Amino acid sequence: MIIIISKIIFFLSLGGLLFIVLKKIPQLSQFPKSSNSHAAKFLFKLNPLNIKGNLKQFIDSNFFQNSILGNLEKSLRKIKILILKIDNVVDKIIRKLKKRSEE
Repeated sequence: MIIIISKIIFFLSLGGLLFIVLKKIPQLSQFPKSSNSHAAKFLFKLNPLNIKGNLKQFIDSNFFQNSILGNLEKSLRKIKILILKIDNVVDKIIRKLKKRSEE
């Protein structure tokens, strides 16, 4: 029962985020596109009716390539190290239990 409730909350939250992003796309497309601004390289033209094209354009942008993928890679490496440490601790516990059972 708890799993169903948590899934419902997750999908409602995801839907709410999607709704907010889709409502703000027209305002985001009205930002100035001057090259003098530091954030200008992260801006791209958005068309609220072309969601697939917007997504492809966002994935190809410098912001996504440099910032999001870089952070994702670092996070995945840290998670991998954490899992290996947990595996090492569990392995030590198993070895101790095996020694005790053989005695």
